[in-house]
Amino acid sequence: MTDSEQLVEIKALIQHLVTDVEGLKTDVAGLKTDVEGLKVEIMRTNDRVEIYQQSSQQVVNLAFGLIVATTAAIIVPAILAR
Repeated sequence: MTDSEQLVEIKALIQHLVTDVEGLKTDVAGLKTDVEGLKVEIMRTNDRVEIYQQSSQQVVNLAFGLIVATTAAIIVPAILAR
């Protein structure tokens, strides 16, 4: 193989590598966009979960308050009637 043939082969290999690198750059850019979208979705989900937890806690507090009020409404008249 002559020097010029080797240079042509090396040039073809380099061109192939450049094409591969450009493809990888495109893939990485797409992945970066996907990750940014996932970050936004995770933040929204976290907000929803936080709101759900807060509202669930309020419902539990209300239920216990109603239980206490009902218990007091039954026990107090029973004690005072004696």
